[in-house]
Amino acid sequence: MPISDPSVSAIFQPDASEPVKALLVAGACGNVGFGKLGQFARLLAKHGVPVIALDLSDAVDGVKDKLREAFGGRFSAAEVDAVLDNITIVKGTLADVPAALQLGFVFEAIPERLDIKQPFYRAIRARDPQAYVFSATSGLTTKHLFEGLPGADRSGVMHPFFPHLTNKLWEVPTRGCTTSAETLKVIRKFLGKLGMNLIETADAPAFAADRIFCGMMLEAVRIHVSTGLAPAQIDDVCRKLLGTSPFFVHNLIPGANYLSAHCMQLLSEEVDSTLYQIPEQWQPYMKDPHQKWPYERGQQCPPEHVAMVEQRMLGMLFSLTAYMLKHEVARADALNFLCENALAFSMGTPALIAERGLEASKQLVAAFVADQSITKADEVAPIAELDDDALASIYVGTAVHGNVGLISLGRRTINHRFIAELDAAYERLANDDAVAAIVVAPDGALSREFGHGADLNCFVPVLGDHDRALELIQGWKRTLMKFKTSAKPTVAALVGRVLGGSNEFASCCQARVAGAGTVIGQPEPTVGVLPGLGGCHHIHRASKPQSWARISELLLTGHAFKAEEAADWGYVSKVVPIRDLPGESMAFAAGIAAGKIERPAFREGPAEVSVSRDVDPCNEAGVPLDADLRELIANTIERANALPFAEGSAIEERAAAQSLTMSSTAIGVKAMQRGKPPAFENPLA
Repeated sequence: MPISDPSVSAIFQPDASEPVKALLVAGACGNVGFGKLGQFARLLAKHGVPVIALDLSDAVDGVKDKLREAFGGRFSAAEVDAVLDNITIVKGTLADVPAALQLGFVFEAIPERLDIKQPFYRAIRARDPQAYVFSATSGLTTKHLFEGLPGADRSGVMHPFFPHLTNKLWEVPTRGCTTSAETLKVIRKFLGKLGMNLIETADAPAFAADRIFCGMMLEAVRIHVSTGLAPAQIDDVCRKLLGTSPFFVHNLIPGANYLSAHCMQLLSEEVDSTLYQIPEQWQPYMKDPHQKWPYERGQQCPPEHVAMVEQRMLGMLFSLTAYMLKHEVARADALNFLCENALAFSMGTPALIAERGLEASKQLVAAFVADQSITKADEVAPIAELDDDALASIYVGTAVHGNVGLISLGRRTINHRFIAELDAAYERLANDDAVAAIVVAPDGALSREFGHGADLNCFVPVLGDHDRALELIQGWKRTLMKFKTSAKPTVAALVGRVLGGSNEFASCCQARVAGAGTVIGQPEPTVGVLPGLGGCHHIHRASKPQSWARISELLLTGHAFKAEEAADWGYVSKVVPIRDLPGESMAFAAGIAAGKIERPAFREGPAEVSVSRDVDPCNEAGVPLDADLRELIANTIERANALPFAEGSAIEERAAAQSLTMSSTAIGVKAMQRGKPPAFENPLA
């Protein structure tokens, strides 16, 4: 049966009269190969694309059983059977692959040796000249791998991230690479169809994310060697500073020490500097993929050493970041996205530099390279050459299409830097005479969803402090309210998930156009907080009175709702197919500006909203919610709606600040950060 989707058929069945070609994973027993085998096999099963697991190891015979265990209970037994039945196991070399299975795509995850990789590529070209060949290399460029070989234009790099079975993020060199523009076009569409994110980099050694990840580990090792601090003590500082733990992660992934050191060695070939110098004490861990650093969980860094570890770690990371931005290894927004989404940083290094201020960051790097006697510092740490423009649009960008300004969101959660960039973006478009209306939408590359709400890390410093909590809420609302009071129509283009503070942001816009199936919700009760950016009354004020009881119920339970239901209320102005959302939202905004579409109603005055407390005591996962918080939310809904808009907003702000002093918030935030359900002190029956 022909493949119906052109994004998939372009690779696996370019001629509909011929059989479907296969995807081959070479090195299917390694960490990367195994994970990506399972991921590709699952995603391609519905398209009827055969998948081949190729490896020299005897372990390849047990790959299907291992995959069944890895899939766990996330899929039905029938679904897993269908995926596994579609995989052909081949123990041996390319010559052992059945001749009847022609190859459309080869994902190579074999050892990092050119004397092994390049003969393999030649063999593929001799067998299947038109196959697309992409390597999972940990840092070799496309020129290292393919230059001078047949089919270099149909070859490239797709650098994946842990955990390989589930992570859908790839670094793909697109600038200065051997890969042709036509091949890159095909790969973009293919990965997009599978719901994966392609982050573009230059064809530079180690690409972008690994420079940060491996550089973090190198500096952690050097701190350990030079100070005697235990790995867990260094991790303690890194976890609080960056949100991740270098030694713990390297202990978790066999072979990670070798790959990190290999990355730094590649960079030393780029510039021979002591910034990349590897201590002798790292060698045993590089040679033995199963050797782990001595680690005692729970150890804290002695207070007198915390500042030193922070300064050295940031000095290293800011140096690496400055080099990449200067040499355009990756754009600031892409690098920042990789830090946060591939490396699990709480804030990416470009945003950290911007948050601290460029001048302060320059001083930090200057002190670091001097204290550590870094050679060729001007080359490897060129932060002095950066200006504020290089860091201006990390999370939020702007563009103008006709007479409609577009604010594009590249981050799914709201933090202080996001708000600052959002404010600047709004002001830029609001003061542009050529702009008649403004649309806010995810950028479609770094984010395909409108947003998941506030970054919980922003709440932690103000927990228990009413005045500081109120200051945070009012500060964010000053920016969001500009979208409500704007003389130019503002339209939120909703897609994916629109949760918590992100929905409150959408509620501050004057209209909402949604993609079909968009999920909206205020899940704050699960986090133990009150929605304080408009959630307690904006949705009521933008909706019909007959929907108010339902809205109140959803606010008390945190249960989600679909855009289609919100359209019945009047809260969402229009629901359109997702593919039409960009054009429809722009046209809707332009229509309001031209007077052809009526601006959606929003109740400014008071109204009586009676809230029933007799609703589900649990969230959607069945977790009992906090009784005190529920009463505070119910009371705030009634009081905020019973007053004129400005006064109701002030009531809500104070109630939200009060919630951040309650035990429910301390419990809920901590549980969410740990990925566990909260156990509130005063649960509803």
